[in-house]
Amino acid sequence: EDFEKSVRESFGCKYALAVSSGSAALYCAMAAINAGPGDEVIMPGFGWFSDYCAVVNAGALPVFADIDDSLNIDPYDFEKKITKKTKAVIVIHYQGGPANMDEIMRIARANKIIVVEDCAQAFGGEYRGRKLGTIGDIAITSFQANKVISCGEGGLLYTDNEEYFVRAVRYHDLGSVRPVFENQLKNKELADKKYSFAGLQFRMGELQGAFIGAQFKKLPKVLECCRKHHSRIKEYFKSNSHFSFRKTDEGDCGITLFMKFASRQEAEKFSECLAAEGIPIGPSSNCVNMVDEYPIKSTAQVHPSLPPFGKGYAGEDAVYESKIVCPKTNNIYGSYVSIGIGPLYTDEDTNDIIKAIEKVCKALYD
Repeated sequence: EDFEKSVRESFGCKYALAVSSGSAALYCAMAAINAGPGDEVIMPGFGWFSDYCAVVNAGALPVFADIDDSLNIDPYDFEKKITKKTKAVIVIHYQGGPANMDEIMRIARANKIIVVEDCAQAFGGEYRGRKLGTIGDIAITSFQANKVISCGEGGLLYTDNEEYFVRAVRYHDLGSVRPVFENQLKNKELADKKYSFAGLQFRMGELQGAFIGAQFKKLPKVLECCRKHHSRIKEYFKSNSHFSFRKTDEGDCGITLFMKFASRQEAEKFSECLAAEGIPIGPSSNCVNMVDEYPIKSTAQVHPSLPPFGKGYAGEDAVYESKIVCPKTNNIYGSYVSIGIGPLYTDEDTNDIIKAIEKVCKALYD
C-alpha cells in the first residue's frame, strides 16, 4: 500500500496496483480493458513473450507491427495494421527509450484504440516531460532482476481510468475488491460483489512491497547516474562518421547505449571487437523478434481448442512469419551495437568504454 501510494504521488497517476510480476501486470491490463475473443491487439514484433502470452491467454489475437529506428513500434506500420477488430495497441518502450507517443496517440485516438504502455524496461523514463506510462490509457512495469529497479520479481499496473483499475484489482485477487482498493474509488458501486468475475492470484507479497518501496526511493539517482554516462559517451562521439546513435526523446533512461551502423555485418564485427576489449555487449533486458520464435510460430496454446487459435476462432489460420508481417525488424535491430550502462558505473568505467570504442574505430576504419 505504501509503495502504490508513492508511485501515485511521484508519477501523478490516480491508481497504482502492485502485482507479483511484470507478466502478471500485463495479464491484469488485458483483463482491465476487457480484451477477449474477437479482439485484435497490435504490438511490435520486437518484444518479449510476456506481451504475446498476455494477449493470447485473454483470447484476443496478436497482430505484429514493424519497429522503426527508435527500436520501438513504427507508428505508421501500427496504423497499417488497424482493422475493425483492433481493440488496443501495446507500446513497448524498449530499453528505456520512449516510443513516438505523439504519433501513436494521434493514430489511436482517431481510431478509438486503447493504448497500453509496456514500461517494463523504462520505469521512470519520460517523453517530452511526461512520465512514461501516464500518456496512454493504462501502463505496466516490471521489477524483475534485469529491470531499472528490482525486488527480484514483481510488477506494477498504473492508470487514471477507474474502471480499468477496479477490473485489474479483481483479476489480480480472484475477483474480489478489498477495502484498501475500494477506499480509493470515487464510484463505490464498482466494488459491489455483483460485478465480480473469476480472476487469478497475482498479489504482490509484503516482503516484495517493502523491498521495491525502498528501491523506488533510489530511482531518481539510478536514472541520474545512467543518463550521465549515457550522455557523456554520446557527446564524445557526436561528430564521428562511423556510426550514429539511437534517436529517442531526452527522457531516455540511459540504461543502454545503442550505436547504429550501416549494415548488420558491420555492427556484428564492431560488437565482436568491443567484446574482445572487455566491454559488456548487449542490453540489460533481452527482446527478440517474436515472430521468429516458438510458441509464436506454432501458435501453440495450453489447449488447442481455446481462442484465438482454436478451430472456429479468428486466429485459426494465422501464420506468423517475420518476412511477411515484420519485414524490416531484423535488419533494423541487427544494425545496432548495444552497450549496457549500470547505476554503479563510475567515470573510470565510462572512460574504458570510450577508449575501447576509439580503439575499435581505429582498427576497423583507419
